[in-house]
Amino acid sequence: MIGNDVVDLAVAAEQSNWSRKGFLEKVFSSEEKALIRNSEDPHKMVWLLWSMKEAVYKAHQRKFDLPRRLSWRDLICFVEKNERGEVTGKVEHLGKVYYTFSEVTQHYIHTTAIDPSERGSKKLIFEASSEVMKQKFLQDISKDFSVELELLCLQKNSEGIPTIYYKNHPFFTAFSLSSHGKYAAFSRALMNC
Repeated sequence: MIGNDVVDLAVAAEQSNWSRKGFLEKVFSSEEKALIRNSEDPHKMVWLLWSMKEAVYKAHQRKFDLPRRLSWRDLICFVEKNERGEVTGKVEHLGKVYYTFSEVTQHYIHTTAIDPSERGSKKLIFEASSEVMKQKFLQDISKDFSVELELLCLQKNSEGIPTIYYKNHPFFTAFSLSSHGKYAAFSRALMNC
């Protein structure tokens, strides 16, 4: 399964004081806090690790059809490669391993997390509203699966997990949607297209 997360760095800086007492302890392991302390840009490292955890949480929830419940400290991040705004890593979560791929820019961080069994993914990020991104996502699905756009519907299932329905039947679930600030993004597994 797949998950993704996007962080608008300007909004994060304005609305979240990650250096406040107790925040880092609540969210990050001692190894992750060391990564933050030793980083050239602690602000970006905080939100990179946050984004990795969020993306994996979504992938794990979707894979096991779990209710919404996020326990930050159960997600352990490892940054494996960090070069020119591209970061690869892995996150261990309750005995499972997910691989993450992050794009880090001056303006946003976008992370996609995939289960090792996935064959590949497609991701797009927009400077647009969540609604515009959802329409572009449905257009992408319509084109790649050769189905009528008018017969596709995006709804949440009983666990709150977004699902695409085609002719009122569950059709596609291997995707993740995310938005924050002025950015919206989707990631989806490449399968059956």
